[in-house]
Amino acid sequence: MGNRSQNRKRAHLADFGYTGSSFIYFLTLCTAHKKPYFLDQRIKKIITDELEFRRIKGEIKLFCYCIMPDHLHLLLSVGERYQRNLQNWISAFKRYISRETNALFSVGPLWQKNFYDHIVRRDESVLKIAEYIVNNPVRRGLVSEWREYPYSRFVDAIPA
Repeated sequence: MGNRSQNRKRAHLADFGYTGSSFIYFLTLCTAHKKPYFLDQRIKKIITDELEFRRIKGEIKLFCYCIMPDHLHLLLSVGERYQRNLQNWISAFKRYISRETNALFSVGPLWQKNFYDHIVRRDESVLKIAEYIVNNPVRRGLVSEWREYPYSRFVDAIPA
């Protein structure tokens, strides 16, 4: 039997620093055991409030997001003034949301240990990725049009 870590798909690029504001990331953060914690409107509000707080603070530029029952999609770049890398940002964000939801609603563990990222390449359309994200509730049959879903939003202007 081989080493489990050898068989596991690497979640992040080994030789990439995940720093700097010039990169755009398509992120997926899943709940622990795919539990539908995000059906709770109060938890969704904690997430959206924290995203807005970190956006206004300049930690991130948030192009769009979508909160599904068991996962969160984000399309963002790390803010110019944010001195740490993407993993540090995600870790702090998840830690805050976990602490709040556990204190208020006794939810825990909230998140899967890791997260999935895709670094948007120069030849990819940021708008197409954003449309894919906001249309997630339509593909899952939750609504017929993405604008009907209150937790799927475009936020900052999409770069050309």
